[in-house]
Amino acid sequence: MVLGVAPYGRRQHRPMRLTKRTPEYHPVWSPRKLTSGSIRDCSCGALPALRMPAPTKPPRSMRPHPSYGRCHGPRRVARCSSGGQMMDNSHDEVADVVIIGSGAAGMMAAVEAADAGSSVLVLESEEQTGGSTRLSGAYVALCETPLEAGSREELYEDLIHSHHDDCQEDLTRLYVDEAPGTFLRLEQLGIGFVRTFRFAHMSRPWAHELSGEEMAGGAEIVTRLEAAARERGVRIQTGARARRILMDGSRIGAVEYECASGTRRIRAANGVVIATGGFTRSPELIRNFGRPGAEGILPLTGQGSRGDGLLMGMGLGAGISYMTLGVAPTAPSHPETGKGAMVLYAGAIALNRSGQRFCRESDLYIDTCWALLSQPGAVCAQVYDSRMKADYSATMMGKVLTGFRELEAATIEGLAQALAAEGFDAEGVRASIERYNAQLAGAGDVDFDRTHLVGDAGALLPIAEPPFHAVICQAGTTHFNGGLTVDTSMNVRTVFGEQIQGLYAAGEVTGGFHGAGYMSGTFVGMALIFGRVAGRYASRG
Repeated sequence: MVLGVAPYGRRQHRPMRLTKRTPEYHPVWSPRKLTSGSIRDCSCGALPALRMPAPTKPPRSMRPHPSYGRCHGPRRVARCSSGGQMMDNSHDEVADVVIIGSGAAGMMAAVEAADAGSSVLVLESEEQTGGSTRLSGAYVALCETPLEAGSREELYEDLIHSHHDDCQEDLTRLYVDEAPGTFLRLEQLGIGFVRTFRFAHMSRPWAHELSGEEMAGGAEIVTRLEAAARERGVRIQTGARARRILMDGSRIGAVEYECASGTRRIRAANGVVIATGGFTRSPELIRNFGRPGAEGILPLTGQGSRGDGLLMGMGLGAGISYMTLGVAPTAPSHPETGKGAMVLYAGAIALNRSGQRFCRESDLYIDTCWALLSQPGAVCAQVYDSRMKADYSATMMGKVLTGFRELEAATIEGLAQALAAEGFDAEGVRASIERYNAQLAGAGDVDFDRTHLVGDAGALLPIAEPPFHAVICQAGTTHFNGGLTVDTSMNVRTVFGEQIQGLYAAGEVTGGFHGAGYMSGTFVGMALIFGRVAGRYASRG
């Protein structure tokens, strides 16, 4: 059952088709979209309570963030009927558009709004701009470009398939229609791609890769976008954490934020864009929305990924979409250093503590990580040789997901003993490597039907060239996929499906685009594309 499906473009819910590429772990009890009623005990308490159906495993209730409901400063405010707050006429400054967050979505929105003639202020809670985008590999899935001529319809079909036919399809259509123009726009802003890559769920190599010569992946994108924004007169204030979005009658009026000088209020003459990223660093939100086991996911994200924008939107009565399905691991990571590691895509195999393989390593990393969470201790070792290490280091993923501690040995036996000292079964490790190599020399991987390095690309290699390496990993994540309900103008919708006038959102803080799945290259891709759209509409007022 779907709760209050909004009438704008989402396909009616139907039973999921289980295929080899459809993970069976998606719980049928999870509400895909919440657009009527409210969550009990959250800051939007003036809304009526939602009566949930009788699920096989009930979700936890939503508890308020500790910062909500407190008074920030001496100003007197009045409650509006939707649970938000009405502003008085006092403010410290004015901008046409206020953008909360400085990752790819926020910076792209800032550039677009400035080019439309708006005065723009970007508020960033941390001391450094860039958010989680700065830490990402920044593959961007695009179509009809000089590097990949595949059509919008082809990309659309791949996206729907990767989302398991369960997503807000009007957002998928918006993504593919905006993709070619976004490629050209990024080139104008000095962001150029050099090659494409084919990941799982892709019929063509949609993922566009940056050169990485000057700086790695996402750092290049946000650095160049920030420079473009400043050239256009955009003001960027770091160390400024937004706490409330205030209403002015029936529309958004101002943002209240905290900075070193105290609590300040900026009036937003035309609109506010929420681009605060996700909630990977909020244990409370993960407990409330995540599936069992999600608490063990290690965050590989910016420190500002606390769910601030999500809570501010909900405080105004915003709907939420795909929250539980969106809480998912996306990258194996080394627990001691907190660094991601994806040598699997260069040919490594994944072994559990018994030394046994447990997944097809070429599958999408979300699927691999969910399989990892079900292993003893939720720990695995990626095992590889010197060729695979060199190949991995030469990729953009290898330049970004690096810095982890490796085990190294001159022989497979030596590596097995090194892993034994870390709690792995040495005999199991040795036997699994020998079995894998023997299968590649014969009929192929009969255990998990792995035929390529990643997705349908790259020939498999035996683990044969010394020295040999291993990295111990737990399931980590670079992003979550659920968030505020938006339409194709990136206007935030209420729990009743109505627009909140003047409030827009883009990037990881939104829900609906990814739905029940994910395709590589669409995390940053969605931020850039939807950030452009949000900036355009917010500037119009």
